[in-house]
Amino acid sequence: MTRSQPLKSASPSRGVLARPLEALVFLLPLIGVYEWASMRSHDRVIAFDLLRGFVELFGRAGSWAPGLIVVVILLMMHVASGESWSIRWRRVCIMYVEAVVLSVPLLALNWSMPLTATSAVAPGLFDRMAVGIGAGIYEEMVFRLVLISVIVMLGVDVLRMDRTVVAVVAVCGSSLAFAAHHHSPIGSEPFNVVRFAFRSVAGAYLALVFWFRGYGSAAGAHATYNVVIAAISGR
Repeated sequence: MTRSQPLKSASPSRGVLARPLEALVFLLPLIGVYEWASMRSHDRVIAFDLLRGFVELFGRAGSWAPGLIVVVILLMMHVASGESWSIRWRRVCIMYVEAVVLSVPLLALNWSMPLTATSAVAPGLFDRMAVGIGAGIYEEMVFRLVLISVIVMLGVDVLRMDRTVVAVVAVCGSSLAFAAHHHSPIGSEPFNVVRFAFRSVAGAYLALVFWFRGYGSAAGAHATYNVVIAAISGR
């Protein structure tokens, strides 16, 4: 991605900003599934509500606002990159395969830890899957694309800190924030050490996926993991 030097140095890695147009095309069907399902159910992703709450600071916003934020941010990234508007469809197809492959370590981590089922799940299989897809899209937007990028920008461009140090702080900080937001007072779950540890480690893994492969891949891996878990256990 070609930008002015300060903003370029603030980006976590080239992988994060590579081909945002393909990432948008990849995510649009997933956004559509979640938006359609959310009109049928009152179950919402916390990160979705956080994004909607942010938009409502500037006026009334509909349920479509978080999805629009994702679209606008990726389009702005593409414009700033200076790349052509031609879509590499092969790359889009590869991202779906990549999402499945990158979800495997998360599934292995899930099955290696004594996690108990939670009661805050949508009643039907499709609704559970849709909520899981939404979590992948909007949690990765808030805790990886936005939070990590802000931490890196402040650390590298404003405070002139070592990039490696800032990267470690960004990965750890975003992972802990991701784990914490599921629990009270932000989330609905009571605090549980095992679940907090699981989500912290999973968040660190997704942060690394985001760093090296980009937002689309991180969101795809997260969503795929959630869909598989919803399908096999209803967690």
